[in-house]
Amino acid sequence: LAVSDLDSLNDSEGFHPEFAHQHFGDNETIYGFDDLAVNLFYSDASLFLYPELAYSTAVSSVEKDMKEDDIIKKLKNQLPSDQMNMMVDTKEQFQVLLAKQKNFKPFGELITKFTAKEKCFELYKITESSPDFDNFLGRVQSLALWYIDAAQYTDNTDPLWMHYFLFESKANDAGDGSRAYSFAGYASLYRFYAYPERIRPRVAQIMLLPQFRKCGIGAKLLNAVYKDLCSMKEVLDVTAEDPADNFVFLRDYVDCINCSKLPEFAPEKLRGGFTPEMRDAAQNKLKINKRQSRRVYEILRLRCTNMKNPDDAKAYRLDVKRRLEAPMRRNERDWKKIQRALDDKEYAQV
Repeated sequence: LAVSDLDSLNDSEGFHPEFAHQHFGDNETIYGFDDLAVNLFYSDASLFLYPELAYSTAVSSVEKDMKEDDIIKKLKNQLPSDQMNMMVDTKEQFQVLLAKQKNFKPFGELITKFTAKEKCFELYKITESSPDFDNFLGRVQSLALWYIDAAQYTDNTDPLWMHYFLFESKANDAGDGSRAYSFAGYASLYRFYAYPERIRPRVAQIMLLPQFRKCGIGAKLLNAVYKDLCSMKEVLDVTAEDPADNFVFLRDYVDCINCSKLPEFAPEKLRGGFTPEMRDAAQNKLKINKRQSRRVYEILRLRCTNMKNPDDAKAYRLDVKRRLEAPMRRNERDWKKIQRALDDKEYAQV
């Protein structure tokens, strides 16, 4: 739960974690309690943590030679090693941190603002680390462990990392015109080298908190990140590291919307097949890599194909089939190499 004050501890809407194996093992189980409830309260801007446990019976109170799991220890084991104090033990300590976060200001450069569901959001970019930002990033990534499978803490000493942070922005209760912020999501990218003098950013982590999902904010976040990357001349294209299914769906949606606005992806051209012009336009104008541009082409072509028309449906199916078979085809040079290496009997079996 993300909270701004102690009064909202019992009123805030909570969300179940999507992954708990890094904290509680592959089976994601906690042993030794009846009627156990574990609530993790995060300060909604600064992301300090206060855990609250409730249960009716612990096994050690019934069986003296048995011991229940130490939940607090398991939680601490996954905190950033240099920030063990980000988790506090009492409400009084948490109240102090909540009071301090009223002065919280996002790190980095404000690159865009947008609205969704009558809420205002601001996106910030950070390309250089600092001790305070590194601590904040560690707290964010401690939260990401619950929502990104196999998430890891990034190496903040590596200057090739870049980060985008999304915050909900609200008018401060003080009435002085200042803003109050609530963390909504983030994206971390690594800037790989691309020959000869370019870079190829790779999306390593991206997360949107559950309370901000299913209302178009994720698409606006990713599109804003893409738009900023498109403004950088040194960026060749953008890739993703082991993307989860939800991210693949989100990326496809954003890329299809953007490519559909390009003249190279007009319906009449899509029906003629994938062309180098499509590939180059997607890469040069939208920083979409070659493999993804082909995927976008197939989605958009399917959209404008009448699948009830046998000829149109067959043409689309054969086009996809050719793409799937291409990696398995051997060119003439490959066959000559194989023929030189094998005798006639072995070659006949190839």
